[in-house]
Amino acid sequence: MLFLICGSMPQNGFAGVARYYFRNRANLPSDSLSLTCLNMRSLPLIFKKGYTLIYSREVPGIIEIVNVKGKIIWSHQSKEAGFKVVRFTTQGTLLCLVGAKENDPGYGNTILELSLRGDTLMILKKGQRGFKEVIHHDILLNNKNEIVALTSEDRIYDLSGIGGTVKDTVRGDGIIVMNRRGQQLWKWTIFDVLNPLQDKNIIKNKKDWVHTNSISFDSDDNYLVSFYNLGQVWKINAKSGQVMWKFGKGGDFQLPFLSIFQQSHAAHINQKHWLMVFDNGADIKRSRTLAFQLNPVSKKATLMLETWLPPSLYSERMGSSYLINDTTLLTCSANKKTVVLTNIKGNFLWELHSSKIASYRAEFISGDRLTPGLYRQPSMAKTTINN
Repeated sequence: MLFLICGSMPQNGFAGVARYYFRNRANLPSDSLSLTCLNMRSLPLIFKKGYTLIYSREVPGIIEIVNVKGKIIWSHQSKEAGFKVVRFTTQGTLLCLVGAKENDPGYGNTILELSLRGDTLMILKKGQRGFKEVIHHDILLNNKNEIVALTSEDRIYDLSGIGGTVKDTVRGDGIIVMNRRGQQLWKWTIFDVLNPLQDKNIIKNKKDWVHTNSISFDSDDNYLVSFYNLGQVWKINAKSGQVMWKFGKGGDFQLPFLSIFQQSHAAHINQKHWLMVFDNGADIKRSRTLAFQLNPVSKKATLMLETWLPPSLYSERMGSSYLINDTTLLTCSANKKTVVLTNIKGNFLWELHSSKIASYRAEFISGDRLTPGLYRQPSMAKTTINN
């Protein structure tokens, strides 16, 4: 049902006062969504024709694809597991990292690919075939249709000289490439390039040393990896594993002091070829979107975009931000269960709030990638994951 309400705008980040706004509620057994919009007619055409992908990491897990009016046009549920991360692939499928209740929040033990018709195209379970790695936080397909994922592994170090034990465990992260049968094709680990004994914060962070949380491709198909605990994004050669550069606090690039991010998620190259990150801002309790133009030769970074969320939408963990067009971006305040479309100045144009889903990210799907003939209407299809 769509309600037209007359009055002043709520004080949640919308700029100015408008005479009208829409509030739309779409109710399903799994979730309740509320939509607030200044003026539907003022939204970018690409956004009005597109969709937003959100999902729940908690059990029971749910994936929802929502249109501009807040209507859920596609959904999928799992009673036994949560969807830790979901990617809409170039093939028009959903690639999911799935984890049971006993898994850590960002960790999964099953890789699942779904078609929009509800078919299971691939399911790989840890411990079967060659799939033995601990997968967490992010997963995607490369141009060979191979699985690229973030991994973690534990190694033993003598930390007794700095307050630990003789046989202490340090959890570090890495990257794995697998074929669709789960067989390992390539592997990289942080332990090959950094020594935890040289990290002054290792005792504090040994259970989750660098906290890798996103992986994406640069324009040359090498990897961009975000490290939350390091406050950096690294470019890693997809063949040799060489660290090509480090960007952020203490990295290889010169950047303005006020644009140094302390923590970040969803690092990627946007359509303007800028490096874009969602800066959680845990040190100052306020989140923002940053985008930089990088010169890999001079190692200079130019701040091209800085868009703040209001304090009420601060997200200490998780979150994402993506350009929709030259003037708007879609930002996910995961901890607040809210997705907003803003202009570059941060003025709110559209807001979607979920009663239950704290989506790790919110991904925009353009209308030309999702047409009615490709998906079934929401029938709350379910996936059973047996551990």
